Amino acid sequence: MSIHQDIGSRQSVAMHWGTFVLTDEPMDEPPRRLRAALERQGLNETNFRVMQHGEVWSPASNL
Repeated sequence: MSIHQDIGSRQSVAMHWGTFVLTDEPMDEPPRRLRAALERQGLNETNFRVMQHGEVWSPASNL
């Protein structure tokens, strides 16, 4: 989230969460933590796109 703010990004993409079991956290924990962090920072969820497993998204079509 810091880099999002530092570079003045209009949109960031959260991906690869839940791809590999690397910790004991539940698979849906990263998106929940992101939402909580966004709220603490006063940022809007529309600034971060959370990719779902298997989702395909073309940023160029959404500019």
